Amino acid sequence: MKFLKALLVSVFGVYSFTAYSLPTTDIGILDLGKLISSGKNKTVDLKPLTQRDGYDNQPKFSADGKTLYFTRGITDKNGKSQTDIMAYNFAVQSFKNISNSLDSSEYSPTPYQEGFLTIIGVADSNGKQYLNKLSIETGHQSTISDEIEPIGYHAWLNKAEAAVFVLGDVMTLQVLNTEDNDHVEVLVENIGRCLQRIAENKISYTVEEEGQHRIYILDGEHKNHDTGIVLPKGVQDYVWLSEKEVIFGEDSKLYLMDAGLKVEIIDLKELGINSISRLAIDEITNRLALVYSRK
Repeated sequence: MKFLKALLVSVFGVYSFTAYSLPTTDIGILDLGKLISSGKNKTVDLKPLTQRDGYDNQPKFSADGKTLYFTRGITDKNGKSQTDIMAYNFAVQSFKNISNSLDSSEYSPTPYQEGFLTIIGVADSNGKQYLNKLSIETGHQSTISDEIEPIGYHAWLNKAEAAVFVLGDVMTLQVLNTEDNDHVEVLVENIGRCLQRIAENKISYTVEEEGQHRIYILDGEHKNHDTGIVLPKGVQDYVWLSEKEVIFGEDSKLYLMDAGLKVEIIDLKELGINSISRLAIDEITNRLALVYSRK
């Protein structure tokens, strides 16, 4: 079991994080609209949001696009490591530690109800990973349900149901119904970490097939639909640009892809960017947040 836990950490980046060293990753912001519309004469206006030795990852924009939430690895003066949920305010260009917890780690911030995020909370006392609700104002958090554990990632299918990535010998997609905690439904096995909410009663996920991640849609009736989009080998993170197109990163390059076409958008190698992974899009401002490693 110890070997399994270590393997899950290295592959998926979630499982009792506090016991392991997190990689150094940064978050940058691109004007996606300008980048795509500039044709061959592309001008890259990338703003590094974080530039430090440490883990800054899992970005998500607020509904109004004014704030970017993300996960930050923090080490205190006694050498104890954990992660907290951060917020970056674009208007005043400032950071705020929202969770600022002493006895737990938090991951995967996701806009939820007004004034709240949902997160994955990992308790130091027992290492259990639940879907929690976090107040943006006070930092207070509470567990939404303890019926499913350990949860690694999540996306809201609708107001009552969250699609969750559950760790185990096989990674599974399950639906957590907040109004019926006794009803737990396992839908798909061997899924990837990237769950994306598209619209009400519509989220996407990937299944690893022969070493590549294929994107599927889950609807409000819990039926699965194949998009026909297969990500390149080694890639499992993506974000939707339109109903049929996704953007993903591979090494230092950003690509646009649908079921039949893959187009390079830009190579960011000259900016010292490498290993692009997680992405988030703000539909209001057309900003793209991307996670990467510095060379």
